[in-house]
Amino acid sequence: MYRSSLQFRRTTEEKSDPFLSWGRDDLSFFAAGACHILAYMFMQLHPNQNFQIIFLKPEKKFTGNHVYVTNGTLAFDYEGWTQEKELLRETKKAYSEKYEGWDYKRIIIKEDIETFCKKYNHRSPSHFPYLPWERAYKYIKQFDSN
Repeated sequence: MYRSSLQFRRTTEEKSDPFLSWGRDDLSFFAAGACHILAYMFMQLHPNQNFQIIFLKPEKKFTGNHVYVTNGTLAFDYEGWTQEKELLRETKKAYSEKYEGWDYKRIIIKEDIETFCKKYNHRSPSHFPYLPWERAYKYIKQFDSN
């Protein structure tokens, strides 16, 4: 069963110390704080395969941003491959239980990562203590069947 990113959230210390955040295991790292890096690397590795980057943007300034890729049926994120319907259902369930009234907008992202990061207040790759591309590449390759 899909596990919402809520259970992998960074601590206050991890948010303020990029080296602490970087030191988390890969699952936690890509679930909270670097999901957008994973999605953009996935797109580089799977061009022209009908995937889109999706940004779940919480409404009303709630927490719970998430970025993943999908072909409309399957989704790929820190959990590997999941049915997109399950990802959306479990994410909404977990955050709604913690934050009354939590909901999201599902936004298709078409811009490059730097533009996305500026527009939606995410850390650009250069703001990690080490460039995260190799880490994302290795993580994705665990799930690749190609």
